[in-house]
Amino acid sequence: MGITDERIDYFRTDFGSVERELEAVSEPGNLYIEINDDLEEALLEMQSLREQISSNESAKLIELCKNTVIDTITGQFGLASLFVEAKDGGNVTTTHNFKKGIISTDSDQQKFEELKANNDGSRKWEDVRKNTGYDTPLPQKRKDAFKNQEVIIDEYTGKPLPKDGRTHLDHIVSAKEIESNADYNLFMTPEQRAKIATNDKNFAFTEARANQSKGEHSMKEWLSKEDSKTGQTKAEKYSIDKKKALEKDYEARKFVKKEISVATAKKYGSELLKTGGKDAAMMATYSSVGLVLRDLTQAIFVEIHITLRERGKESFSSIFCRFKDSLGKKLGEIKDKWKDLLKGSLESGLTAFFSNLLVFVINLVSTTLKKLVTMIRAGFVSLVQAAKVMINPPEGMPKEEVGYQAFKILTAGLIGAASLGLSAGIEKLLQSIPGLQPLMMFPIPFPGQEPRTVSDILAVTLSALAGGLLTTIVLYFMDKCREDSRNEKLHIQLVTQSGVVVQYKIVQTWMFLDEAYRRLQNIALDYAYYISDGQTAIQESGERAEQALKKLADANKTLKKLRK
Repeated sequence: MGITDERIDYFRTDFGSVERELEAVSEPGNLYIEINDDLEEALLEMQSLREQISSNESAKLIELCKNTVIDTITGQFGLASLFVEAKDGGNVTTTHNFKKGIISTDSDQQKFEELKANNDGSRKWEDVRKNTGYDTPLPQKRKDAFKNQEVIIDEYTGKPLPKDGRTHLDHIVSAKEIESNADYNLFMTPEQRAKIATNDKNFAFTEARANQSKGEHSMKEWLSKEDSKTGQTKAEKYSIDKKKALEKDYEARKFVKKEISVATAKKYGSELLKTGGKDAAMMATYSSVGLVLRDLTQAIFVEIHITLRERGKESFSSIFCRFKDSLGKKLGEIKDKWKDLLKGSLESGLTAFFSNLLVFVINLVSTTLKKLVTMIRAGFVSLVQAAKVMINPPEGMPKEEVGYQAFKILTAGLIGAASLGLSAGIEKLLQSIPGLQPLMMFPIPFPGQEPRTVSDILAVTLSALAGGLLTTIVLYFMDKCREDSRNEKLHIQLVTQSGVVVQYKIVQTWMFLDEAYRRLQNIALDYAYYISDGQTAIQESGERAEQALKKLADANKTLKKLRK
């Protein structure tokens, strides 16, 4: 019904009213006003296009290089990377890395060495089993069962068992399987492993020969294994009810899996909070220090530039006073923006925390080397900044500009992350310089980390310098190409708009000429009217003159007659 009503509005039937509106619009006065308004609007739009076309470059390449390089060296791709500890495999040992021997902590390293010794036979299994306590609770459990239960039922066959040495308690998930599993060793202590293995949910009464035959095999593997003498399966040989046995195995493994999941969550959670919190605190602290360092460095560069420009014109004391005043003023400006410093510190801390989490997730399935960890973390910062621009763009920024700025941030992040990969090669190069090895290997203490060498710090700084220069050049030419493309489009729009203006001017000129023609025509008509009136008046005057002459002639005749 709504569509029908709208259509009725469009198809009007009061044609007389429409005709009157068209006549009113078509009147010269109305047309003249409309043309003038449209021309003025077109000229304003043309002026706006001219203003959008940049006549000068927004910044010089050298100036951009200076600012970007300082930001890069003091930012996440430079000295900041030294304050966040990076290890092969990340800060938290994952099962994937544990199996490869890539360990993050000393305690995990000890667990790996013990697991390796157990699996390669360096330690006797009997000693491990005894020292861990896998069999310690068995005698008491059997004694209590014999005392409290009238009949002991074989949980694999369903048959009664004697209350003597022929009845055993079997570890459903074998102690050997638990002890040789990387997950259980990484996430549990020996005491915790023994507690799981000897839990009632992992115990089953069975006949001694069946228990000894099963040994360290899994239930499924053992039931289908053939006896070398009889050719029967173990299930057939020992009259095992496969359904009962597999159900017990399923319940036991479900219990063990639950316990290991809880232990895994506890270990991963506590270590992620610990390492992530440490990284967050370090980056939050450095964020403030880095911002102060960057501003002071820029101020020093300005003063050095002035000193070189005024070389020979200033005394040492005046130079010192100028530096002192400039740095004092800069420190005052830094104090005034303490809220921004605090906000930036919190953001940096949160970013460091989540970057640690990202490295951990990657290492669940793939091993990251130390330099790659640093690159991932620094790149993650750029990703967060780009997402921040996309989600909460600056007020008044056009949508296409938002996407472009986010792309620039990601590009800078990729270049910066790639430049961090150069630091290892630069470090080796610095250490190979003859005569400088002792200086390059000199340790410099870092809070909460192992000491860094001079070559390491210099390598990070130089790689950040290279990354900053390359980033500046790439972003400069990106902006230049975009600006050129934008200006070309604006020129095309300007030419098109010029055509519109010309058309309005032509129409306006035509209207002026039309109005002048109409006025001349009116004047000519007026003069023709005046001439016609004059001719009529002359003709009437001639007729009156003729009549007067005739009367005069008649009067003369009459006068002559009278004289005679």
